[in-house]
Amino acid sequence: MIDTKKQQIEIAEELLLRAQAKESFYEFVKQSWREVEGDRPYIDSWHIKAFCDHLEAVTRGEVRRLLVNQPPRCMKSTLLAVMWPAWVWITYPEKQFLFASYALQLSIRDSVKCRRLIESTWYQSRWGDVYKLSGDQNAKMRFENDKSGIRLSSSIEGSSTGEGGDYIIGDDLNNAKDGESEVTRDSTNDWFDRVFSTRLNDPKTGCIVIQQQRLHASDVSGHIMANDTTNVWVKFILPMEYEKARHCKTIPLPGTNGKPWQDPRTKEGELLWPDRIGPKELIDLKQNLGSEYAIAGQLQQRPAPSAGGIIKKAHFKWWKNSRPPQLEHVIQSWDTALEANESNCYSACTTWGLFLDNNAMMNIILLSLWRGKLEYPDLRKMAQRLYADYRDDNLYTTIKPDGNHIPDVVLIEAKVSGISLVQDLMRAGIAAIRFDPNRYGDKILRVRSVTHLIESGRVWLPSKPPDYTKLRNFADVFIENCAIFPNGDSRDVVDTMTQVLLRLNASGWLTNPSDRDTRDTSIAAPSEAFY
Repeated sequence: MIDTKKQQIEIAEELLLRAQAKESFYEFVKQSWREVEGDRPYIDSWHIKAFCDHLEAVTRGEVRRLLVNQPPRCMKSTLLAVMWPAWVWITYPEKQFLFASYALQLSIRDSVKCRRLIESTWYQSRWGDVYKLSGDQNAKMRFENDKSGIRLSSSIEGSSTGEGGDYIIGDDLNNAKDGESEVTRDSTNDWFDRVFSTRLNDPKTGCIVIQQQRLHASDVSGHIMANDTTNVWVKFILPMEYEKARHCKTIPLPGTNGKPWQDPRTKEGELLWPDRIGPKELIDLKQNLGSEYAIAGQLQQRPAPSAGGIIKKAHFKWWKNSRPPQLEHVIQSWDTALEANESNCYSACTTWGLFLDNNAMMNIILLSLWRGKLEYPDLRKMAQRLYADYRDDNLYTTIKPDGNHIPDVVLIEAKVSGISLVQDLMRAGIAAIRFDPNRYGDKILRVRSVTHLIESGRVWLPSKPPDYTKLRNFADVFIENCAIFPNGDSRDVVDTMTQVLLRLNASGWLTNPSDRDTRDTSIAAPSEAFY
């Protein structure tokens, strides 16, 4: 009698656990952990439950595009590529999964783990009656069940992406070793657009999940965010160390009482998973990653240090006055692209004013910024507009020039459409000058050649009145482009600055304070307002 009662209790407990695992992916993860990871202890964390909850929303069809950015060693692939398909098949064995990574061996590794989980005694004793794996399609790259469900593994180079899925999942589509290769990044993004994202069995109901650690501003995640103009993608982004300025908030979930889920951390620098990666382990991880860019990207999911990379934000001076200084000279700088289509770079224009500080030393301040993609005829018109009044930087709304905001000279990079632009502007009576960047080395070398001017406090950005605690909008765009250099796809903005600083430094107009300046000059008072 006692044994029977004990057995009944054990059976009831087992049925409860089974029901909980079927109902909740988070519960399934905790219960199946030993089957996947063996004796390695399970260390729970709020971020695991949060990821599980978001994947449940994908399973229910409430989220059809999910972008996940998390640091390495935080169970991303185990949850997504190993456990999730096994859990989905408990209720929806007919669902088809297409997985891809940058390398086929990574996709195969997780496919094998998923299949082993499904074939385990633990799983089979609970849900073995729901479906059976098909013997004729039970390989490392592909296995099927008798309810038409498929788990298929591929890679960027793989041919199996000609097939489709109800869920298509990109798990680390960018290789960390290729993060600095523009050719490889562009090829991967093109493959994602033309091949991978078109593989849904039903475009109206199918779901896409992309997860990775950030490697570059133009990696697949950056490509998705740059083109997500209608906010289709739910972005689940968790840095290793909490940054209040980048607080993650997503969508309402069953456990959030109708409110959007958000990162529960509140303290700046608070760790994501301190029970597994604490301060000591984080130091070791940072040392292994090495560079600031790798740390900012792979750990913080921000592919540039918050303070800046080669160009530090803190080195720019902030002009805290509603009026600019009395300008001695105004120079406009252009970096132009060849065409306006999406595969080409932006064209960019910045305008700068030279002024004397209280020590009669020449400084420079940003006056305006324009950036866009235009075919050459429209680019030519935009250049004429910005020459007539450098404040006229809105593509769709023009302002009437007042004759007081005209650059003294226009500096244009002498390559691609820039050569034609110089010629056309000169014919129009505009003082346009060619700048040959090849004299100064590649883009990175050119930037390193002028950082001493920025570090010395000679370069200023205008801030917003009345409290001057934030930069003006165009100056904020500018400094963010500088911070992500050279990892961004917007190096054109930085190019416009470097060619101005290089020319002014070479001519002696703008020098480091440690350099001798013998010119007889005097300080002037602020002039007209910026706007």
